[in-house]
Amino acid sequence: MSKKIRELILFSFLSSVSWSIYKVIFNLFLRDIGFDNNFIGRITSFEMIGSAILGIIIAIIGDKYGKKKTLFTISIGFGILLFLKVNFPVPNFLLSIAFLSGSFQTSRMMLLNSYLIDLTDVGNRGKTFGINFGVMMGSGLFGNFLGGLLGDIAGFKNALLIAAILYISSNILLCKVPESKKTKNLKFKEVFDISAFTPVEKHVVKYHLLKSFFIAFGAGLFVNFGNIIFMDLFDMSASMIGFALSIAQLGAGIGSMLSHKISKKMGPYKFASFFYFIVIPLIISLGFLKNPYMFTIFYAVRFSFLNMTNPVITTVVLSNIPSNRVTTINSWRNSVDHISRAFAAFVFGIIVSLPSGYTWLFLISSVFYALGLVCLVKMFKPLRKGTSLKDLYGNNA
Repeated sequence: MSKKIRELILFSFLSSVSWSIYKVIFNLFLRDIGFDNNFIGRITSFEMIGSAILGIIIAIIGDKYGKKKTLFTISIGFGILLFLKVNFPVPNFLLSIAFLSGSFQTSRMMLLNSYLIDLTDVGNRGKTFGINFGVMMGSGLFGNFLGGLLGDIAGFKNALLIAAILYISSNILLCKVPESKKTKNLKFKEVFDISAFTPVEKHVVKYHLLKSFFIAFGAGLFVNFGNIIFMDLFDMSASMIGFALSIAQLGAGIGSMLSHKISKKMGPYKFASFFYFIVIPLIISLGFLKNPYMFTIFYAVRFSFLNMTNPVITTVVLSNIPSNRVTTINSWRNSVDHISRAFAAFVFGIIVSLPSGYTWLFLISSVFYALGLVCLVKMFKPLRKGTSLKDLYGNNA
């Protein structure tokens, strides 16, 4: 692994730690100061809508002027916005600022993936994506545990302020990373033009976006509210919630690190489709489990199984579209993902207010995961007849 890749992954680690601290605490902070699930769902919806709309613009800026500069700017911006959220928790202000902060916090991953494509080739891309995603999951483990602990010891507000400082500080590491490739003549209208794509490339993009929409809606019903769900169902403390979410991150991190090796043995299609299928009964089970320990185990296993497929699917998709359109397609997927999650976040508050609301929440989620599996199978169909899977993983299965 080259020095510049190691430095980028190190930046990914520190920024992910601070992001995880924020994520495990922020909803609890809002509940602590008197906001209900409906309002928290609305804030999450605004964040997702902001990411969907501004994500494409941020992607264009990253391609035109450099991903390093763009990452640096949005990292500083997100840290500042987090300071404002914590110190001025006024309803209308929180909803307004959520639109911008949502685009900043999610564009980081989009730009990182595109940058790694610039720095790798088919020989080391699968391994690099697996390591980076594993590092992010590992940092999430540490961040979730640290966030829950800080929330109980220092208070939710102080924990969030620490997260903001760490997020801004991560830019020190980014300073060592060289700038990415630039496409200064990129025009906005070109972002939506795929007329030059081959039939296979168009097929991959189509089903990748459909899969992203269904999985994002299914996940958006509960993933962003995991801390709230643990509190509502089992009255867990912030430390215990952080510990429970850390277990999930640990499994995903280990799985991501091993995803390249497992895919070389099983084949990337069999690997991804098998774990997509397994998570469906796990999600259904969450709707009926009443024991906090069993619920935590099933929640962690589901999270681990689905997320360990991400580096493989991302590598396959981004390697089967033109290299100069990687950030563009990433921005499309980002927008589809967050529009779907925004709607799901809005629906969350409605469903959980019903009798047996959380049972219905997980049952509805499982249907969308099943639709995502169908799209995944269709997406891989032409790829299994070509050579790209064999080039990446030495296996077309």
